[in-house]
Amino acid sequence: MGAAPLIVGTAVPFVVAYASISWLLKFVARHSFNAFVIYRIVVGVLLLGLLATGVLSS
Repeated sequence: MGAAPLIVGTAVPFVVAYASISWLLKFVARHSFNAFVIYRIVVGVLLLGLLATGVLSS
């Protein structure tokens, strides 16, 4: 085994993460945070509901 799999296995996630963060920052600069706020509230309420009913255990 050479160093190539290690280099590829490190470089690919770095490039994907960098591109994702770059896109997200550009998106947020052009749009408002309202969609993210609504999403987080909905997911939070859903998780609380699942925990309260016992469907999801912590």
